[in-house]
Parts: sequence; structure tokens; C-alpha cells
Amino acid sequence: MEILSSVARLGIGFPLRVASDLSVIPSIAIMKQNQRHFEMFIGIFHVVVSCLANAADVYERTTDAPLFLTTDQWNGMLDVLWLSFLYLLVVHLLSIKNENVNIVLRYAGFSLAWILKLKDGPATHTYSLLMVLAGFSAVVLRRNLFADKYMLPLRKREMATSVALALFCTTIFLYAFDIPIDGAYIRAAFYCCLGAFFYFGWKCVPVGGDNGTSKKWDDCDVVSSEFI
Repeated sequence: MEILSSVARLGIGFPLRVASDLSVIPSIAIMKQNQRHFEMFIGIFHVVVSCLANAADVYERTTDAPLFLTTDQWNGMLDVLWLSFLYLLVVHLLSIKNENVNIVLRYAGFSLAWILKLKDGPATHTYSLLMVLAGFSAVVLRRNLFADKYMLPLRKREMATSVALALFCTTIFLYAFDIPIDGAYIRAAFYCCLGAFFYFGWKCVPVGGDNGTSKKWDDCDVVSSEFI
């Protein structure tokens, strides 16, 4: 009953937290269409950890004991997964033909996200932001200066929407402390918008071509990997 009372006291914050927990599910659906298993693993793991992080927060407030891990530990893991998810989107947008290169980039990105977040710690984001900046700078350079014939085009409407959402998320991140709203609400709203950004970002690159065929398309034309 104490836990239910704690949930009730969250008010509108509770549905916002639930929405933020589930915000990457639309992106996972696109990954399923692309048959990208590592991305699906990161996405599903993210949903599970996000739910557990919020459950741990309520549990700790009620019982003054951790839910296996502390809330800070759950949130630290969640930050790693958000950063990994973002880096996987970068790989998707780079449209590199060689599938072996894509595989190396995905696993290297996950490892790098983990290391940089450990370096940052729970309260800072310096190295994490540098990774984000480097990733999207690579996309801009690749798309504008190093494009090739194998690169699938970006859908302009989805691209514009994802850019707008990215700018909105950046504004919230930079000015969160100046917004006269409870920080938990701002955090939940930020992650909901970030989930929408990922969805439209993944939709930028056509899935199954625009003709609706069932052929597997992703960052590039299908090239079998020697690793699988």
C-alpha cells in the first residue's frame, strides 16, 4: 500500500514516466523491419532498464532500500543505453555499404558509450556530449562531402521533424534548471521527446524502399557479413 501511495503522489508524473519508459518502442518496430538484432537488443534492454529505474526510484522512496541496484546505478545504466541508442542511429544514417564496417561500428559505439559514461560519472556529461557531437558531425560530413552511389537518400519530412525534435531536446537539456517545473516532469518530458526524435531519425532512411517490398533494407544495400 505504501508503494501505491507513492505512485499516487506522483500525479501526472507517473504517466509521464511510463511514457518515457516506452518512448523507444516505435523505433524498435522499425529495427524489427530492418532485421537489426543488435539494435533491437539495445532498444529492448533500454525499455526494461528504464522501467526498473523508475520502479527503483519509487521503491527507494517508500522503503529506503535499493531495488537490487540503487536508483543512481539504474540511471547510470540507462544513460549508457541512451548514448548507445543514439550512436546506433548515427551508424544507420551514415549509410556505409560494407556490412562488416557497420558491425564493427555498432559494437565499438556501445563499448565507447559505456567507457565515456563511466568517465563522466552520474553528474556530468562532458565526454558523452563529445561523442554525440562527433557522431552527428560525421553524419553531416558523410552526407554532404563523402556521399556515394550506395547511400540511400533521407526522407525530407522525417529529417526535418527529427531535427526540430533534436533542437527542442537540446533546449530542454541546456535550460532545464531555468524552467519552473518539477525536475522529474522535465526529465520525463525530455525523454519522451528524445524517443520521438529517435523514431523520426530511424524513419529518415527508407525501410523496404518506398515501394513497400519485404526486402531487407537498412543503412545500405544488403551485403552479407563474414561474421554471421
